[in-house]
Amino acid sequence: MKFREDPHHNNEHKTRYLEGFRSLIATREEELKAARRERCADIFENIEAHRKAYLDMLGWPLNADLPRPTPAFEVIEELGDEGEYTMLRVRIEVMEGLWLTGLYLRLNTAERRPLVIAQHGGDGTAELITGFYFDGSSVNYNNMVTGLMPLRVHIFMPSLLLWDEKFYHVHYNRVAIDARLKRLGGSVTALEVYAISRIIDYFEAALNPTAVGMVGLSYGGHYTLFAAAAEPRIKSAISSSFFSQRRYYAWPDWTWQNAAALYDDPEIACLCYPRRMCIEMGDRDELFEAQHTLTAAAEVRDYCGRAGIDPDTWFDCLMFDGTHEYGTMTEPMERLVKDLETEG
Repeated sequence: MKFREDPHHNNEHKTRYLEGFRSLIATREEELKAARRERCADIFENIEAHRKAYLDMLGWPLNADLPRPTPAFEVIEELGDEGEYTMLRVRIEVMEGLWLTGLYLRLNTAERRPLVIAQHGGDGTAELITGFYFDGSSVNYNNMVTGLMPLRVHIFMPSLLLWDEKFYHVHYNRVAIDARLKRLGGSVTALEVYAISRIIDYFEAALNPTAVGMVGLSYGGHYTLFAAAAEPRIKSAISSSFFSQRRYYAWPDWTWQNAAALYDDPEIACLCYPRRMCIEMGDRDELFEAQHTLTAAAEVRDYCGRAGIDPDTWFDCLMFDGTHEYGTMTEPMERLVKDLETEG
């Protein structure tokens, strides 16, 4: 072939094709948002039917009728006393052959007390958020775990498939694992939300807490929101630095087939009703724009208004002066524990 040209000569047509993709996607997103809002207009009236459809969206094993014997539980190490608490490293068999490890701050009392699941985010582990490293710093978790301790609750911190590969030298590809699970009709979120549900199975049998709550930052906020929507036994929750409009943050492991027409963050929050769902977001969060959080929260309130429900009885969206971090306000944590004590 004798013809030659500059490699960038045809870029205008590539750009037009790309812009066409973006335009089609944006138009389709708006169409499906309208369809989703119409489809979910009865979400409070038929919440269990919507919960089932939500679990089907996330996939296996949440939508499978699996046997649920009390999970096996093993203490790996007793790490010492922390005042009223004993710190344990434990593991729980959440599915046959799948052992989830975590830290358990067991309150040393015969009194029935609440259990709170405290969930780390991306690049995190139970050890990081508890302050095992860096001279006790919990980094941007702002003492999420130690702030619960004065409230005298049992605390369990699962370590999910989110740790920093370079720091821990245990390598994996979360997106590839999620893709393989999606080929099987599941997702990494479905599997780990199921694992959280099985954690509750164990502690309900072994500990008999007055009630169960959950808190989490970033990816931990994702799991807090999604687990609370799936699991009615979570009576009060704080999802920090995640809640938004997912179209702007369509990360592969936060994306499911036809999700834009089924359930987005506002509808998933609605599945928590009438249990407490507290949303937190820093007004200078560098990963998630605060305005998208406020818009999504307004959609929750709109669903409530159409159903004649006062959103202030169960839903909060709190903006704080901060970046991508766990909110330092004490009131949400205190109210969460009050919710759980009231349940008892």
